[in-house]
Formats: sequence, C-alpha cells, structure tokens
Amino acid sequence: MKKNLLRKMVTAAIAATTITSFSSLGVSAATINSTDYNNYYNAMMNNSAKTGWVMNNGNWYFFNNAGEKQTGVIKVNGKTYCLNQSGIMEIGKVLVNNKVYITNQSGQVIGTKVPTVDKVFNSNNDVLKDSNKTSTVSNTNNTTGNTTSTTTGSNTTTKPVTTTNTGSTTTTGTTSNTSTTSADVQGLPKLPTNYSITVQATAEQKILELMNAKRTEAGLKPLALDNTLIQVARYKSNNMIQNNFFDHTNPDGTKWTNWLQTIGYKYNTTGENIAYNTYDAVELFNQWWNSPGHRANMMNSSYTKVGIGVILGNGKYMGTQTFAG
Repeated sequence: MKKNLLRKMVTAAIAATTITSFSSLGVSAATINSTDYNNYYNAMMNNSAKTGWVMNNGNWYFFNNAGEKQTGVIKVNGKTYCLNQSGIMEIGKVLVNNKVYITNQSGQVIGTKVPTVDKVFNSNNDVLKDSNKTSTVSNTNNTTGNTTSTTTGSNTTTKPVTTTNTGSTTTTGTTSNTSTTSADVQGLPKLPTNYSITVQATAEQKILELMNAKRTEAGLKPLALDNTLIQVARYKSNNMIQNNFFDHTNPDGTKWTNWLQTIGYKYNTTGENIAYNTYDAVELFNQWWNSPGHRANMMNSSYTKVGIGVILGNGKYMGTQTFAG
C-alpha cells in the first residue's frame, strides 16, 4: 500500500513537471522544486535508493546515502560544489552567501577563492563532516532562477505572409561598441526611451565567434550575420530593457515572428534565445551554452543566419539571438 501511494505521489509530481516545462520561464529546475519529493528518484527506480550524483533534465543533483537531496556548498571526494536551493549544481559564476565564486564545467569550484563548505562527503557518499549550516547559492548569470531564458521555436517552421526578403545580405559585424539612444527598426513600433542604452557590438561579434567555433568543431556550417536579424535582435533586447520584461512574448502579445512578418522577412524556420546579466556582455554566450535548450538553438543545422543584439541599459546586459534558415 505504501509503495503504491508513493508511486502515485511521484506520478503526480512528474505530471506537474510536464505542465510547468511549457511555461515561458519554466525550463529551470521545475522538476525538483518541491521538498515533498526529495526522494522521488527512489520510487522511480523501483524504490531502490539513488545516492551520489544524479542527472535529471540536464541538471546534476547530489543525494546522500539516505536518498536526501543536498543543497548549499558540499565537498565530495575532495572537490567543492555549489548547489542552489533546488539542489541543482551551478556552473560558471556562482553567488554563495552574497560572494562570487567560479566553478568549471564540471561544477567544481576553481581559483583561489573557495566558499565555506557545509558538508563533506567521501567517495562512497558518506558524510564525514556536517556544519549544520546551509549556504545560500544562486547563479549570478541571471536573476530569474537557474536558467537564463526559454528556448522558443527551435524546431518549428513558420512561414510569413509576405514573400519579400529584406536584409538577407550578410555582414561581419562591427568591432566596437556603438553609443545610441535607440534601436528602432523601420516598420516596427517606436520603442520608448525610459533608459539610455549602448549597443555592445564588440560583444555581439565575440558571441558570434564563440558560437561558430562550437558549430565548426561539431562539423556544422558557421552562421552568417544577417543585417535584418541584427536589427530585430537589438530591437528585442532594447524592448525588454525599455519595458522592463523578460520573455519571448512581448507586452503587446507579439513575438519576434510577428516582427519578421511585419517587415517582410522571408524564412523557413526561426528561433530566438534571450538572456541577461549585470556584469559581462560576452558571458551571455556561456549562459546560452550551459542551457541544453539554448545550445540546441545555436547548434541547429537548419539555421544558416543569425542576428545578435546585446544592449547595455538599466544596469544590465540584455542579449538576444534571432535565428533563421
């Protein structure tokens, strides 16, 4: 009876996860947000306890020998890791008790600055030391949780009403930042100027280089910068800054696909990545790369062109990638 009840609880948790994963900001760790299901892996694996490192939905979690999900700063087999309140192992620049630390792609803290460890585990996942404290861990890459954004339209095909291709020529981009007070696009509504902005053209070019290096390494063709897509990407970033929102759907209910149709841009498939942080424009690339959904957009072989718009305004670097093929 207990076993059946536990399975029903787990099924309910999984069903809830399936629903939340479709929300516009729901690609973060929605699968293990509830403390009621800290041990749900056990039931999913015929009630046999899962301990140590466990991956779920592209995120790593650590469970002790009782099957309990861990949070805070832990040391496992001599390596220090930072787990946020949902238990997700953070990668990159991590905020621990309001201090910034750096972790590598394996989640291990690197450099001379190391946070105070809450718990120490050996290679068998046994607790060697417990400070009875739990550090507050978050990812400084963004302020909306464990992921920078949602990927939308990575595999969808949307055909515009018009057939005229405007701005299909490519460009190598600029190499310096451009000071401007707007990023308006002819044919689209003029954006308000609530905040002064600076277009981060150098960062845009660097992000393109980093992305194309990854594509080339994987045997994919590099993406070409497209003038019109650059304008739309910058317009999107500035729109989010000026109107204080962060979503693929704009306050008026439109999306970038509506904009492309309005200006008469021809495409077969399109996608969009968005992200922001408060400290490094180029770091936006790592935020996208460290997210499976956004990485899939950047590595999509169906895309041949891209526009990258990075804008500094209202104390943050706002980035948009607009893809087309």
